[in-house]
Amino acid sequence: MNVIAQGAQYKVIDTHDGRVRKIPLTAQESQAVVKNWYMPGEAPAEELAINYPELAIDSYQKVRELLHRYPELEYSFGYPDFENGGVYTQDKVQTLAEALTESSPSENKELIDTYVNLVLFHWRYGLSERVFNCTVNNGVDKAGRMVLLDFGELTFDRQKVSSSIASKRWLQARSYTRDIPEQFKDYYDKTLTEQLSLQALAKTWRVALKG
Repeated sequence: MNVIAQGAQYKVIDTHDGRVRKIPLTAQESQAVVKNWYMPGEAPAEELAINYPELAIDSYQKVRELLHRYPELEYSFGYPDFENGGVYTQDKVQTLAEALTESSPSENKELIDTYVNLVLFHWRYGLSERVFNCTVNNGVDKAGRMVLLDFGELTFDRQKVSSSIASKRWLQARSYTRDIPEQFKDYYDKTLTEQLSLQALAKTWRVALKG
């Protein structure tokens, strides 16, 4: 089994056919991953209190329902196929982190713009990334389109998105502190601040799923 990535919610397996399979972690596995992010004994209690496997299953179910109703969204999730127990497969794409390291300065700005456009596109269906950890939760497919990879990092709660915007949550994300090239951090912050505003959220957000 070729595990190529693992977060607090899923392990990612390369199926060697241009796809990856994502399998939810157990609660014990999830806790171990979170603790590994920090020095021994320093993992914040609020981080450890999050039930990541439950969050993953809930997002999996909502995305499955969303794509059943709105198939035009499929490409933006990597054309997922849903299996039982929260397992799904999707197209294997280049992560945004990788794309940024391999692109020219002008291409890097285009990638940031494309990411912002994906966020705005998803707002039209009432969903958004929770913490804007863009470089690991998103990737670029063979057609150059931005794809959201991690269903467990989604929220369907507009108020949570509003709070993230108000606090500029993207500046706290590991993607910003570690992955965005230093020379593009100002552009990244400026673009998200201007484009992903509370006014844009109010204008764009539509509730596509009830309940």
